[in-house]
Amino acid sequence: MQFVSRSLCRLALAAFALQGLWLPAWAQKGGAPACPARPIVVGLYEFGNFYRSGVGLDKDLADELSKRSGCKFVSRVMPRRAIWTGMQAGTVDMTLSAAATPERLVFAWAAPYMLVKNVVVLRKDADPNVHSMSDFIASPELRLGFGRGFAAGPAYEDFVTQLRNIGRVEDVDEGDRLYAMFKAGRFQALLAPKMVYAHYLKDEIMAGAIRVEDWGNGRQHGPAHLMMGKKLFSAEDARRWGDMLKAMTADGTMARLLAQYVGKDDAVKMLLTAP
Repeated sequence: MQFVSRSLCRLALAAFALQGLWLPAWAQKGGAPACPARPIVVGLYEFGNFYRSGVGLDKDLADELSKRSGCKFVSRVMPRRAIWTGMQAGTVDMTLSAAATPERLVFAWAAPYMLVKNVVVLRKDADPNVHSMSDFIASPELRLGFGRGFAAGPAYEDFVTQLRNIGRVEDVDEGDRLYAMFKAGRFQALLAPKMVYAHYLKDEIMAGAIRVEDWGNGRQHGPAHLMMGKKLFSAEDARRWGDMLKAMTADGTMARLLAQYVGKDDAVKMLLTAP
C-alpha cells in the first residue's frame, strides 16, 4: 500500500507540474489582474461588427475579459472621440480595437491583440481611373469621409493629412451617419477594415455598387489594441491584462470570436501571434 501511495503521489505531482505548463500566460507570470474597488468602465463605440446595437467583437472581448478576471465591467456607448476625452479625465477606463497613437499613449497603456487593415472603399460612380492615393489627390471632385477620433493607420496617415489640408475630408462623429452620408454621395470614399464596411454595405456589395482597393503599397496590417487609462491602471496592471489577451489567442478564443464576424479564414489572418 505504501508503494502504491507513493506512486500515486508522484503521479499527482507530475500531473500538477504538467498542468502548470498549460496555464495561461497571465497565470504563470503572477496571476490575473487585480480588480479595482469599482467597476471598470469600458467605452464602446458604434462601428459595424466591432459594436452596434448591443452586439459585436468589442463587447464579446470585454465580456471574456470580465469572466476571466472576475472583475466587474460597465459598458458605455459613446462617440469615439468622447472615449479619448473620458480616458484622459478618468471617467473611461478601457476601450478596444484602438490604434496606439503617440497622443493616446500619453494617457493610456496599450496591449495589442489582433491585426486590422484599412482599405479604401469607393462609390461606383467615383472616377474609374482612380486607383491610388496620388490619383485621388489629383482629382479635386473626390472627397473622403472620416470618423472623428479614428486613426487612419500607418499606410494612410499622410494621405488623410494631405486631403485635410486642402479641405477634402468630411469628419463625422458616428459610424451610422458616416455610412449613410457615403451612400447618399456626400463623399466618394472612406477608409475601413472589412469588419466594418462589410456590415454597413451588404446590399451595395451584392449590387456591385462599390469597389474596394488596397492602396497601402504592401505595408503590413496595423495592430488593434486594448487601451487602458493610466488614471486607474499601473504598468503592471496593463501587462497582466495584455497577458490575458495573449492567453485568449493561445487557447483559440480570439479566433473563435473573430470568426463570428469575418469567417475562419480571415480570422486566422487577423490573429496577432507574436510574443
